[in-house]
Formats: sequence, structure tokens, C-alpha cells
Amino acid sequence: MTEQPIRNGIKTQFHGFKTSPRLCRPRIELIVAFAWLLFTANAAADPQSDRVNRIKAAFVLNIARFVSWPPEAFESKDEQLLLCLYRSNPIHQAVDLIQGEMVSGRHVSITRVDSLNENDSCHILLIAHNELRSYLKEARFGPTIPLLTIADLTESDSLLHAGSDIMISLVRDDTRIGFEINLTRSRQAGLKMSSQLLKLATIVDEAP
Repeated sequence: MTEQPIRNGIKTQFHGFKTSPRLCRPRIELIVAFAWLLFTANAAADPQSDRVNRIKAAFVLNIARFVSWPPEAFESKDEQLLLCLYRSNPIHQAVDLIQGEMVSGRHVSITRVDSLNENDSCHILLIAHNELRSYLKEARFGPTIPLLTIADLTESDSLLHAGSDIMISLVRDDTRIGFEINLTRSRQAGLKMSSQLLKLATIVDEAP
């Protein structure tokens, strides 16, 4: 097992996987990278370490690279992809490191919102486990828009996400981190997810 730098000190472990100096490029090897993220016992023992938070940020970025938004989600071809942190989020410093990265030909921009009323321009909404109740309460009254919702549930044993408005949930299984996808919810919002991404995910609500 070798340890490879990703960007600005972000490091993770892969079996024989080679990365470029920037965060994992969207190519076929990236799929292999997903399968090996966070397999170490050290990650489970220290779930809030900087290294693990940075790996979660890499997960968010790489997942986004396998999602397609409808054309109407952007006002222009030069518009940035806006990743919004919902209220407080313990991995915000790690997420800041992906500012300026590319997703589908657009630069990633990071901001924070305290309410769904502020998310009109967001393309991705990242929700921490401690803010999930607040989000779900707000989401009940919101319209369906092409907003990719990702919840970090790796530090929670809660089943709050089951049947919820969340499209992608990062979840922990012993020493591993994987992700669940709600296909029905994502398709309702007009988002398309690559078949390569779906192969690595647990589908929690199979859309017809």
C-alpha cells in the first residue's frame, strides 16, 4: 500500500493507485480510488482527523464529477459550480481545499448558507450529521430543484436519512466509508448520475 499526495497536503491510501498533483482526475482509475478510500483502522479510530476530513472532501468532489446537472441549472456556460455548506460543518476547512477544482468544465466555488432560503444559486449542498434534522425540517416545504444534496453521516448511527430528501449519504461501515444514493430523489430533481458511480454505491430507493 502506497500513500500518494492529492493536493495541498491532502493524502489518502490506495492499493497501487496513482494520482496527479491535483485532486483525483475524472478518469477510470478514479473509480478504483473510491473503493479504497478510508479502509484503514486509523481512520476509524480518529474520525475527525484532518486527514479523514480531507478524504471526505475528495469524496464530495469526485462524486460531483460523475453527476450531470440540467442546462437550466446554470445561467451561463461560464458560471461556477457552487458548493454550499449547510449551516455549521466540521469539515469546512477541508472542503475549502477543493475551491477552484474543476467539475464538468466549471470551477468549484465554496460558500456557506444558514437556510434553504439562501440556496437559490447552490448546485451542491453539503450537510453535516448534526444539521440533518434542521435540513429535513426545512426541506419539507421547499420546491424540487436541481440541487445535489450530500449528507455526511459517517459520524452518526442515526437512521434519519432513511427515506429522506437526501440524494447521497456518506456512511461508515466499520473502517470503511461508502455512499448511498437515492435515485428517485435525484431523478426528480433532474440530476443524472453516471453508471460508474452507481456501481460503487448502495441504491436505497430504486427509481422506476
